[in-house]
Amino acid sequence: MDCDRLKALCEQMHRCQPCTSDSASGRPKARLQQAPRDPQASGPTPEDIRYNRGFLGLPYKKADLFRTGMSAEEQIRHAVEQYRAEPSPKRALLIEVAINRIGISGQSDKELDRLVEEAKLLLSKKLDGKDEFKGDNVTGTIYQHSDFHGASMFLNLSSVGALLTGFVSLGAFNFNDKVSSAEHSASADEVGGRLFLFQDDRFFGRYVKLDADGGETPRLSSLGSFMNDRTSSVLIYRKSANEFIVPLGSLVSDNAITNLISSQDRLSTRGDPIFTWDLFPDGKDAHPNETGKMYIYIRIPVTIDVPDWPFDYDAEIRFWIYLYVTQDGRLHGQLDYYGAWVEGGLLTNAILSYLMGPDGIQTSLAQVNGLLDSTTALANLKEGPFSNSYLLPGRNEDRGNTNDDVTIVLVKGMPSDPGPIFL
Repeated sequence: MDCDRLKALCEQMHRCQPCTSDSASGRPKARLQQAPRDPQASGPTPEDIRYNRGFLGLPYKKADLFRTGMSAEEQIRHAVEQYRAEPSPKRALLIEVAINRIGISGQSDKELDRLVEEAKLLLSKKLDGKDEFKGDNVTGTIYQHSDFHGASMFLNLSSVGALLTGFVSLGAFNFNDKVSSAEHSASADEVGGRLFLFQDDRFFGRYVKLDADGGETPRLSSLGSFMNDRTSSVLIYRKSANEFIVPLGSLVSDNAITNLISSQDRLSTRGDPIFTWDLFPDGKDAHPNETGKMYIYIRIPVTIDVPDWPFDYDAEIRFWIYLYVTQDGRLHGQLDYYGAWVEGGLLTNAILSYLMGPDGIQTSLAQVNGLLDSTTALANLKEGPFSNSYLLPGRNEDRGNTNDDVTIVLVKGMPSDPGPIFL
């Protein structure tokens, strides 16, 4: 670290006017910067990203559950009739919406229950439909009470080429921290599926998993103290055949990450690096605005030794890495963004500017890219070619935390047309 430069910044802070109540609040700050591109290296094309996306967002809100002029019974009957006449992703979604109108209200009578089960069974059948749509599905249902009672919400993944779908925030449906049991199913013609419940919005924090092979319906009658009334977001995945699954922590050591910053003077690590993920980030809180990408998110806790200052500052260095498969079946890794977080204090802005400047994190970017190149080259050599890649939370265990690790899934085989992406 350039001590003279930082000392000058400290002295400049001493000469500042007294802070107002707003500026002296001691709030931590974070910044984000897009990583520079090597002009000699070719990044992913839009078609490559399309091959690796496979995400079906839920284009409805709570208000959309209620069809104007229709009762709940009329709405689900109408949705089922339309789907029977011509199966399609849009009409499958209308069934899902109708099921959730009934489920979220907590209504329960024999006729409504029968209609919901009939609709779910219909969605699970393999039916030829519009735009190559085949039906067949992976589903998840979450319940307000244990033993599958009370209000509920249903997720259905039936679209061609769709890898996953979910609820980014259950708060939008007034269902945040209200889940006590869950069930998951994969229809018989599917390879299988995975259902994850997360403690925080946007798929962070603690999680529990239900894992199903084709034709199975695993259930959790109680989430227990670990996740009961804690769920804020939900994901369901479609499994693929020939998946190679490996946690990042088994490929890259902690030392390999801490060595990236070891050359920076007066900067020391503060605990182990954190391997996690950032799934389809929306640009908030100094995160990328890349709603079509799944990121490996590496956080390195550090301590900044500030010269001629009575105490050190806690900070964090951050990297966002995008994995993708090109149409020749090769896995690639690209550092898309880097950033920093600094605890609140008088010198927060000065330290943050240093870390984000040419003498800070930027000095380690070439090492990050070199580590990516060597890791992906080894994967291609030992396990390739690949048709797709995606991420799972933590170590893909039945329960865990997204800060435990991030798991990489490489689907073996040559890429084929991923089919339409329905948004």
